[in-house]
Amino acid sequence: MCYPDGEFIIGSSDVRLGALHVDGIEPVPVFMSASQFKLWRHTHLTIDVVPGRGSGFSLEAPEGVRFLVRSRMLTDDERRVLDPVEVGPRHAEERHADDLRE
Repeated sequence: MCYPDGEFIIGSSDVRLGALHVDGIEPVPVFMSASQFKLWRHTHLTIDVVPGRGSGFSLEAPEGVRFLVRSRMLTDDERRVLDPVEVGPRHAEERHADDLRE
């Protein structure tokens, strides 16, 4: 689901995966719950915006587009790069995917 900025409260167990980059707008952060991330942590996700109608009340629905998520397993090289490294504390309100990888 995509919400207008400020209308979805990020919880302490939510993990920031990255951001969607669309021409002409600021990057949009993408979050997943920590429990769900534990299941998906070895997966590369690609999120595309494609023509079509999605379901629900997501922000993109009136625009005639929907999100399409594609996934694949991370390669061994990608997993090595994404393994956590001690680089100092992060903002307490934002948990990052790199913090939860095993």
